[in-house]
Amino acid sequence: MIQYNSMNYNNKNKLWGKINNHGAEIWDTDPVFKGDQVTWKDKLKLLFYPKKFFLYRHIYKDAKKKLRKRDLNQPYRILDVGCGTGASMIDLKKLLGKRVDVVGVDVVGLQIDLAKEKIKKNAVWAELELYNGEKLLFENNSFDAIYTSDVLGHVENVRNWLDELNRVLKPDGALAMFSESKLGKHAYIRNYLLKRGLNIDPHAEYHISLYSKYTLKEFLDSSGFDIEKMYTAFWASFWVHPDEFHESLESANWHKFFILKTLNKILYWVKKKTHPYSTALCELYGLVEMLTVGRWIEAQGYIVLGKKKS
Repeated sequence: MIQYNSMNYNNKNKLWGKINNHGAEIWDTDPVFKGDQVTWKDKLKLLFYPKKFFLYRHIYKDAKKKLRKRDLNQPYRILDVGCGTGASMIDLKKLLGKRVDVVGVDVVGLQIDLAKEKIKKNAVWAELELYNGEKLLFENNSFDAIYTSDVLGHVENVRNWLDELNRVLKPDGALAMFSESKLGKHAYIRNYLLKRGLNIDPHAEYHISLYSKYTLKEFLDSSGFDIEKMYTAFWASFWVHPDEFHESLESANWHKFFILKTLNKILYWVKKKTHPYSTALCELYGLVEMLTVGRWIEAQGYIVLGKKKS
């Protein structure tokens, strides 16, 4: 994550995003696929990106199915809502090829600028547009698929936002979404800490719309989506992502969380010393966890694979 100071980018005419005293939160990640062609080895890399493994695969299967029935001049259109600096747009374009059009929208002007540079650098073609976070400037039934990750938790009016996604998506169109959520009943350690005044969410100040799994399902259903599969993300995060807990625990009272602080110090040190191998192994574990218990556990954050109701 890159964070830019609001004093440098507070330009209302360019809609730099929602600016506060801490600056706008800017996400800058690299594409998974680096080469011009996506090989089977490149696809194997997705095993170490659990969220993208499910989201990309959902759109990939839908695109292949629908493109078989279409003329060559009829593209499959994907909308990336909250596209950030364009990494997922580049991945989807490389993965699916010339018969796919990818359009990205974001509320932060700086991210759109960075995305344009990144897309040009990766030699792919994609459209980018700035939008206000409420109204998507596209006609009804404009897209075959919508990709959106780590966005819903930052949206003020979630019901309206989901209605807009549904409006621009074609009937039976694919929805591939990762949504942050409230802590579920199985997030034992995080709930334990939260009840004692320690919130380990590193982006808590930006998360304004966090809901339970049940409420997310209700919202999606009322906005016209059928949920095919829903997986929780990283139930065992204390053990595999100690870095997410480290800063908060370090600032907490030592005697109050002695055992957890000690365990976290050890886990954090081991992961740091053995990176990138430990990081890759932990991400692979995350994929296995989602495939085995992910549909039943309620932790924090959900992968939603669905479609627009016909």
